[in-house]
Amino acid sequence: MKLGEVSNAPATADEPNVAPLIDIVFILLIFFVVTTTFARDLGIDVERPAAASGQELPNQIVRVAVRDRHELTVDGRPTSPWRLEAEVKDRLSHYADKAVLVVADRGVDAATLVDVMDDCRLAGASQVALSVEQER
Repeated sequence: MKLGEVSNAPATADEPNVAPLIDIVFILLIFFVVTTTFARDLGIDVERPAAASGQELPNQIVRVAVRDRHELTVDGRPTSPWRLEAEVKDRLSHYADKAVLVVADRGVDAATLVDVMDDCRLAGASQVALSVEQER
């Protein structure tokens, strides 16, 4: 082609166009930033009662936390009272001991505590223990 001539043929690029690649990377970055802000470890704070006869339990145990406002978590994941038995049964399938530790708040009434422990037994737990703090 001579200087001053007009051509309809597309120009050949010596380098690849990276603009679409950069756009996709930014879109993925935005997606991961937005989704990770919602991924939080949900649990409840429990103020346990004290006892002189408390002892250490093994690590491979299902932990069920109960708050005085009937909030329940199974191994740190929130659940509802009607799903408690299924959640505990699912968790117990991963452990050989089939033991459950119930971590109850001081304000939990006895009826709620008995219901939770009963659901754990119905889920297949061979041992159900109540978590306490050591008296000092």
